[in-house]
Amino acid sequence: MNTVSKILFWIFTIALGFVNPLISVALVVLYYLPGIIQSACNPCEDVSEINEEVQSQNMDDYSDDVLEDMR
Repeated sequence: MNTVSKILFWIFTIALGFVNPLISVALVVLYYLPGIIQSACNPCEDVSEINEEVQSQNMDDYSDDVLEDMR
């Protein structure tokens, strides 16, 4: 959204708030909903990347001393 669209949206939302505040609240929730969903899903992707890195480690990555201690 460019600046003019944002200004018109907020003026329209505030004007509707005087008519019916519930509609105004619904518009604000719909406005911010994509950002909320995106921020909620990003940590899940980060965790899955970390899990893939951990699973890709081989026993060869450890030193001989650590391998002896693990036995």
